Amino acid sequence: MFSTIKRNAVAFAVGSALIGSAQAFVVNEQFSGNYSEPDKGGRGFIIDVVPSASQEFGNGVLAQWFTYRDGQPLWLFAQGDIDQNTNVASFDILEITGGSFGPEFDGSVNVATWGTGTLAFNSCNSLTLSYDGVDGTGTQNLTPVTRGDDCIVDEAFSSCPAFSSGPGGIEGTCIIGGEIDGNVTLTNEITWLIQGQLFVGEGDTLTIEAGTELIGGTLGDTDTLVVRQGGKIFANGTANNPIVMRGPFAETRAEWGGVVINGYAPINGCAEGVDVCTAQGEGNSGTYGGNDPADNSGVLRYVVVSNAGRQFSEENELNGIAFQGVGNGTTVEYIQVHMNEDDGVEFFGGTVNAKYLVLTGIGDDSLDWTQGWTGNVQYVIAKQYTDNGDQGIEADNNGDANDALPRALPTLANMTFIGQSNTDIGWLLREGTGANIANSVVTGFGEYCIDIDQQSTFDNVANLTAVNSIAGGCDLGTFDDADGDSFLVSSWFLDQAGNVAANPMLSNYIPMAGSPALQTAPVPFSNAFFDNVDFAGAVRDASADWTKGWTVGLDRDAPIGQ
Repeated sequence: MFSTIKRNAVAFAVGSALIGSAQAFVVNEQFSGNYSEPDKGGRGFIIDVVPSASQEFGNGVLAQWFTYRDGQPLWLFAQGDIDQNTNVASFDILEITGGSFGPEFDGSVNVATWGTGTLAFNSCNSLTLSYDGVDGTGTQNLTPVTRGDDCIVDEAFSSCPAFSSGPGGIEGTCIIGGEIDGNVTLTNEITWLIQGQLFVGEGDTLTIEAGTELIGGTLGDTDTLVVRQGGKIFANGTANNPIVMRGPFAETRAEWGGVVINGYAPINGCAEGVDVCTAQGEGNSGTYGGNDPADNSGVLRYVVVSNAGRQFSEENELNGIAFQGVGNGTTVEYIQVHMNEDDGVEFFGGTVNAKYLVLTGIGDDSLDWTQGWTGNVQYVIAKQYTDNGDQGIEADNNGDANDALPRALPTLANMTFIGQSNTDIGWLLREGTGANIANSVVTGFGEYCIDIDQQSTFDNVANLTAVNSIAGGCDLGTFDDADGDSFLVSSWFLDQAGNVAANPMLSNYIPMAGSPALQTAPVPFSNAFFDNVDFAGAVRDASADWTKGWTVGLDRDAPIGQ
């Protein structure tokens, strides 16, 4: 944990980086369009928001400015990155002359530097251009003639609401921390700085608008969002406007604490005879567990949690998102955890289900469960990076009591786990866990693709199944067939229907033509939660790629800039 001096230093560094901020929502392609000054037709801009290779949550902009000089048309062009913290692009402005009309044009034009400028994105309805060039210096306030239909940041920042702790000292930011009171909504024109632990208590509701950005880590690396038992969070983003929770620099792991949700669903690990089993969460994150499998903690949809995690010790950690005793009344879908220091997503008991998970650059295990989790999961992409990582799946029933009840027995389908030579085991099933796995892929890990550990897990083989799945391409071999085990892991896998040990033939995370992932039987589970698709892995093909537009980091194998 940071000392006061170090925390202040971090806050000062972050503040320095954000000084001059207009807003800090994510400027995306929905801002692309035609812009002009009100009541000044005949001149204006074409603005295109394009991807940036240098920032995780910032894009670039191409600006074409159509104006006049001495009554003659003047065509100016600018290109630059939109700073992810300020939403301001700085650039040289170029003047383009020459060329000719018609088929005789050979592509030859004259390009000269006209001047410099900045373009600030204030909201979907307001951009500000400041310029200094050959023809003068000035400012233009621009409004859209056309833009994306799903541009939703309707207002520019005006002030911080009463429930916040006040301005963050930086234009467009407001501080939140401590206990919220009643029903609170975080709107998308404000960048919310989580400082300390932000608690959503019993009977309270935290609503987060689509397109909102929350930043933890400006006070310390344990700034955390915690939903207590009986509290609810409604973080309902969209594919075009996901909710982003990230660190102040959005460059490394462990920049802030992460997200913890505590529920009243059953867990294991208590002494025999205890009527209602509860536990205390790691990282001082509160009480969880109970006897309500259908407990509802709200909605997480199209949410990206990045740069979080903290390891205090081997048994005391903050994960990207920790679901602690969370019930299946909670909706979890289209979630990414990116560049987390510890585990990406960990289920501590409970019954919560999840669909469409992306886990990228996780420093420890991508997907982890323990304490008797019995939920369902479908469609997971876990891609580890070359600089750090451990298991793809680390699955426990209970490390202290392998046969504790309720036994961990999740049902999982359509998962793709991609490791690197520096990472460990793809699927590590241990400590008495059960699992029913179907139509999944594991490849590329530095040790084995699949391993089973602890006698209790072998004894529980009736509750441990895998079908229609593909494993191969791991450095030490596909299976860890260790001497003394009750049965061979390879036999367990290959003797079940539809499984093959083979190269899954992936292009990144998408199967190539001829891949065995495209030759499987349908998902066999009858539970209405599951889609009975007839392919293995998370995505059938590029045309059905559900990750496009709202995730980061899937296009590379290392942290940005490495």
